[in-house]
Amino acid sequence: MKAWDYQAVTYNAGVCCIDCLPIELDVESDGVFPIFADSEWDYYPVCDACGTKHDYVNLTSDGQLYEGS
Repeated sequence: MKAWDYQAVTYNAGVCCIDCLPIELDVESDGVFPIFADSEWDYYPVCDACGTKHDYVNLTSDGQLYEGS
């Protein structure tokens, strides 16, 4: 996966897969922000709609401890 690739976004203080966004929104909509592959998280983001765990992001050292990596 390239650094600029993404499979999920943040929207309305939550995480959504691209396919789980409400029908009236797309990745170009205001308030929708991509979760890029080179981003660092303290945990793997999980889709609020379907529960998919997006493990393509990097974890911080705290995240590695949290996720047990």
